[in-house]
Amino acid sequence: FAEDEVTHARCLELLDQPRESGYRADVTCLPWDFVFEKKEGSESLEAFSYNEMGYKLMMTHRPTVVNRLLEMGRHIIFSDADVVWLKNPLAHIQQVFMNIDPIVHILGQFDKKRICPGFTVYRACPEVIKFIDMWQDDLSKGDPSKNQVPFNNVLDVAMSSGIPVPDHNGNTTVKKITAAFLPNELFPNGKVYFEKMTDAEREGALVVHNNYIIGYDEKIDRFKNFDLWAL
Repeated sequence: FAEDEVTHARCLELLDQPRESGYRADVTCLPWDFVFEKKEGSESLEAFSYNEMGYKLMMTHRPTVVNRLLEMGRHIIFSDADVVWLKNPLAHIQQVFMNIDPIVHILGQFDKKRICPGFTVYRACPEVIKFIDMWQDDLSKGDPSKNQVPFNNVLDVAMSSGIPVPDHNGNTTVKKITAAFLPNELFPNGKVYFEKMTDAEREGALVVHNNYIIGYDEKIDRFKNFDLWAL
């Protein structure tokens, strides 16, 4: 999902050159106006820095993007732009997501005993759609750059007390959500992967999130220092 027209055009350019870039030809990049009306200035080349107004706007819109696709009946893997897939994680995710009883509604990266929304798997079902709506509502009341706090606050309620989920007949039933952590050794955050893991441990990682660092250039430099920057 591209946040502006320049990014969308660049993604399409890369996808047209799968041999040179290494990108899969069956990937689809959705433009901003797939979810929202075209916004003024969407052609901007400028990247948003952490805590800038544009960054906060993107964080506020994240739940809307997720719910648009969930409402289409599609399970979602939400992967931030600073997340690198070192190996294909789909087999592991599918095993956990589809074979655990009771079913897991949300899988997420472990971060200080909380789920990090930057790499999250969502099941397409009414409970999760309602959860995302509640997250969006809570997010709009505070600082959207701190999206992890309202996400986990709403998740705590959804897991313990349940949330009101409407059905097709207009009736409401309180239902609980089940969430689980992705294993830290396979899906490490930036602090674990870049600061704590040995080279041998890094070899076993599937997905790494380049968080616990602030700054656009700083993130790119760390990617490059660990040979994770290919563009």
